[in-house]
Amino acid sequence: MYKTVVFSTMALLLVSCSHPSEQIVQAASPEAALAQAVVRAADKARAGAILDVQGCELDFVAAEGVANRKTKLAMPTGEQLRIASIGKLYTAAVIHQLVQLGLLDLGAPATSYLRDGQLDGVPNKDASLRQMLNHTSGVPDYYDARSYLTWDWKEPLTTDRVLTVARRRNAENEIGAEYSYSNTNYHILALVAEAVSGKPFSDLIQEQLLVPLQLTDTRYNTVHPGGTIHGFGTELRSNADTWIYAENTGPDSGITATTADLRTFLRALFLTDGVLSPIGAQMIQDPVKAVGDRQLAGPGAEIYIGREGGRLIGHTGDTYGYLTFAMAVPEYNATIIGHINANKPDVFLQLLRSTVTALKAKCISLDKALSNEN
Repeated sequence: MYKTVVFSTMALLLVSCSHPSEQIVQAASPEAALAQAVVRAADKARAGAILDVQGCELDFVAAEGVANRKTKLAMPTGEQLRIASIGKLYTAAVIHQLVQLGLLDLGAPATSYLRDGQLDGVPNKDASLRQMLNHTSGVPDYYDARSYLTWDWKEPLTTDRVLTVARRRNAENEIGAEYSYSNTNYHILALVAEAVSGKPFSDLIQEQLLVPLQLTDTRYNTVHPGGTIHGFGTELRSNADTWIYAENTGPDSGITATTADLRTFLRALFLTDGVLSPIGAQMIQDPVKAVGDRQLAGPGAEIYIGREGGRLIGHTGDTYGYLTFAMAVPEYNATIIGHINANKPDVFLQLLRSTVTALKAKCISLDKALSNEN
């Protein structure tokens, strides 16, 4: 689920990822600051928190708090996480690979690849694949008050369910007019991928991403992924246990992965030595303005611009009871991943902000040490 309160505020709260030569004042060592951030997040969420930071000689993985408020089971570090909309990165990567194979043209409308009538009744169905990837299609989101109140969230988010909602809603805006986030876009993109490849989307994820990158602890579209980490909180039920929910399904949110697999995937796409870096470059090419001046949307990935020009590239994820960020930091050749199992956007944002601050401090310190040696 994409909650505007989290992500429209993110660009305002992110600290900058500036060039390593900039001065920064840090009360504790970066490692200590990261450890404190995880403890603080778990405490304020009254649940658990996980943090994985790699880069600038940092190899930091930690979990604090509880995976289950009832049993008090400790939060683990190596379990697959429900990463929600971060799954869009995987769907986008598949689409761009099909483009490289000559099977798709991002400028073509989605309807040109689908059976006649398959999207009948869906507003803005003739938007291009690029517009669906960067959320300028105007196709309505399937999340609204009616679906929130009437859907059985223990059932998977199938494309049929999604398109039924889209058909009864109005377009968000004219095609290409502006950014308007819609999870529906990625369900349509998966239909297109299946149509041109002749394969189920689950097979495409497996063959194009999971096997080549050896992502052995990543799964797609597991309705009830199990595990020990319970999520807590929805908009109307702040303490509800959401472990049994199936919102983590479909091509917009259907990936579960460990932080180790997530960092492998981020590095493959968005860091210079990544084996999929040509695909990653296409996913951020010609971005559109999303929220404010420092949050942009490429055709497949989100880009956050720091005050001094540094970038975070990746995505955030929000499914009932679980909040996650997964970002590459190209200027530092680093990755940051954070997760809390509670519907606490303010805690989530503070964890992200603290993480970027500590990484920045470590990279600046390392840069100074190397300069002094030379």
